Amino acid sequence: MIGEDDEEDEATSSTYFEVETLLNLEVNNSGKPMYAMFLINIVTNRRIWNALHMSLNLDILKEVLCTYLVADKVSNLCVTKDNGSVSESLDERLSHDLNESQKKAVGACLSKLHCENKPSVDLIWGPPGTGKTKTVATLLLTLLKRKHRTIVCAPTNVAIKEVATRVLKLLKESDSGISTETESLPCYFGDMLIFGNKERLKVDSDIEDIYLEHRVECISEFTGWHQCLTSLIDTLADCVRQYHVFLENEHTKRRKLGSDDDRSEGGSSEEDGNCELKSFLEFFRDQFKETVRPLRACLYTFCTHIPRTKFQDITSLLNLLNSFESLLCGEKLDSEMLEITLSRDELSLFSFETSMGPLYDIYMKRQECLSMSLTVRDSLKDLKHPNFVSKGMITNFCYRRASLIFCTASCSHKLHSVKMEPLNLLVIDEAAQLKECESVIPLQIPGVKHLILVGDECQLPAMVESEVSSRARFGRSLFERLSSLGYSRQLFNIQYRMHPSISLFPNLKFYQKQILDGTNVKSKSYRRSHLPWPMFGPYSFINIPDGEEEIGDDGCSRRNPVEVEVISRIVRNLYRAWNGSEEDLTVGVISPYRAQVAAVLANLGKEYENVKGFMVKVKSVDGFQGGEEDIVILSTVRSNSRGNIGFLSSSKRTNVALTRARYCLWILGNEKTLMNSGSVWKAVVHNAKSRGCFFNVDDDKDLAKAILDVKKENDQLDDLLDRSSVLFRNARWKVIFSDNFLKSFRKLASLRIKMSIIMLLSRLSSGWRPKKWNVDIICEHSSHIVRQFKAEGLYVLCTIDVVKELRYIQILKIWDVMPLEDVAKLVKRLDSIFETYSDDFISRCNEKCFEG
Repeated sequence: MIGEDDEEDEATSSTYFEVETLLNLEVNNSGKPMYAMFLINIVTNRRIWNALHMSLNLDILKEVLCTYLVADKVSNLCVTKDNGSVSESLDERLSHDLNESQKKAVGACLSKLHCENKPSVDLIWGPPGTGKTKTVATLLLTLLKRKHRTIVCAPTNVAIKEVATRVLKLLKESDSGISTETESLPCYFGDMLIFGNKERLKVDSDIEDIYLEHRVECISEFTGWHQCLTSLIDTLADCVRQYHVFLENEHTKRRKLGSDDDRSEGGSSEEDGNCELKSFLEFFRDQFKETVRPLRACLYTFCTHIPRTKFQDITSLLNLLNSFESLLCGEKLDSEMLEITLSRDELSLFSFETSMGPLYDIYMKRQECLSMSLTVRDSLKDLKHPNFVSKGMITNFCYRRASLIFCTASCSHKLHSVKMEPLNLLVIDEAAQLKECESVIPLQIPGVKHLILVGDECQLPAMVESEVSSRARFGRSLFERLSSLGYSRQLFNIQYRMHPSISLFPNLKFYQKQILDGTNVKSKSYRRSHLPWPMFGPYSFINIPDGEEEIGDDGCSRRNPVEVEVISRIVRNLYRAWNGSEEDLTVGVISPYRAQVAAVLANLGKEYENVKGFMVKVKSVDGFQGGEEDIVILSTVRSNSRGNIGFLSSSKRTNVALTRARYCLWILGNEKTLMNSGSVWKAVVHNAKSRGCFFNVDDDKDLAKAILDVKKENDQLDDLLDRSSVLFRNARWKVIFSDNFLKSFRKLASLRIKMSIIMLLSRLSSGWRPKKWNVDIICEHSSHIVRQFKAEGLYVLCTIDVVKELRYIQILKIWDVMPLEDVAKLVKRLDSIFETYSDDFISRCNEKCFEG
């Protein structure tokens, strides 16, 4: 077991660890190598254990641990500071894209935050495609603008990065419409912070500006801001005196150069001595630019990484400096008059005639820049920023200054010991995926008084590998437990992701018809027809009875090569249909099994990796939670006669798999296996049949050929020798294979011969018969006709038989395959069997029906 001290920085990796053994083992120092086997990482479990033994925040813990309903009573006892309606609680610019159920949920959560006397717990239920992340981002941005100190947690790095990214995007969009004055300035991100393992978070440009380590680096490198501001103030206030000092220095330098030249032989510096000195205008322009450049860099760092309390003054100063630079560099100014103008100390010295000219504008703008520079310098002093040499102090400074902090639930343990203004609100996104015991870690953050849980217990829960722990409901979330107790939940009841044909079954099976389809998904423009309908319409179940599940290379997971090949053909056909289109297309391939995911990835290779506008993602069901794609191909893998489907039977896993697609969802599976499973998949197949969305894979000739190819490649042609296989299921002639034929076929060593026989049988079942050769052998005693057909030097022997299904029908019975010298012996044996048949039966077998 490997663990780490709580004080260790997760972002740093180390190969040093301690090994504890249950028994005292003596280490043999003979120099032989020793081996260790990784069992489990106990870091999170240790943090859970520590949190369970803390008493930092008992009020909120008592609230969530109660076994009786008090939520509604508590809310009635609380008096909000503002008695306005829900609509008045929300910023109209932020909430205009929210529907009524979303606005109601956000408003209810905001109103609870004004309750000072009691802790509160709110549950937001967000089924797939209902805009959960967008609404949470709106709520968090509202809290950010109100400076309400909030900690946001999620079970995984992927989930917490997603919600942080959405808030950042919303922040940029909301700020872009506020004012045109600050278009050239960065958004303020100093009030937001995300921390955790850099590699697992996959820190990129989307969240870099709010990532803790990056911020610490930026601020630690941020030195000399005071000197930059002081230099600017000196340049603006004392530019004329500085120019005179510059002139005096230049004259002194030239006099010295002149005396040196007189002592030299050539006196060759005469040309340099005659060079004109900079005018006051040139000097001032250069000096101003040189001073402003480093100051801008410093102030931009402040705008990005320091909280917004000082943002307005910095913004005003940067805008003033831009305006002043435009006036200074954009006008044709008289240098001497500018020098005289900027040497004046009083505005009254300007005459009426000059008070409307560019020199007056420059003078006034300079005074504004001076005033604002002094204001900014004083206000930045009030920040009491840390010693920029100590990264630890800078880290704590960032924690204290941020009002909206993002991290995983496990990483939140770091905030237990940070001395700062309390984080009043805890928001847990994807709360149904977080074990209840793990949620105690952020709940123990000092000062947390209000809790908002956002999730959907109908989707995947936390992963628990131990069957004993699973039966003990160790993986149950706080969200699920409170829901089971009857806690009221704010339901998002409109889904905007799935075509109605896709959402119909999940809504019926998992959400009791509570979810409505948005107007966008019901419009005609939401239909996509890349491949032929109806098989490749918005929703279809494609039956693949010829698949064969097998154990993957890891010895545990399963794969189905036939489904892999079918997926490959569908993706290829999609690409061909899309190629040349101006619209982007994303395709998701989902399977519950890692081995199947690996097999599909290997089969597809890198063919579609660099295709602009056409993207293929292949992931497990767990990997796709929270994601969505235009078209989803779902591979169920399992194919057996017993109906064993393992963890595929999980209704929550099924719900996730069925709700990832926008326009088209195509399910690949074995009808009989899934129907015999007794799980939710029986309902899936039955629903598809009742809606006319059930298809056999051989309804598409290209997919039928794909199955034949993969069987040939894997030397599994004998799997096709079944009347229900893709070759014979819809054939004109029903085909029955004797045991002798199956044994003889399996013994054939040549794949080419097997393939020839398969193709011959396929043609015979379609009604083809040779016209040039007589293939009939009439039995001596029974008068029954045995037919022989040649394939690669061997002969396939068959007869016409009669069987009863809904009515009596003729079928083709395949008796055996053998060399010519053995045919007579088999015919003789068959004749003895046919002698037991009645003449009427044999007559019906020999009847012929001619078409045309």
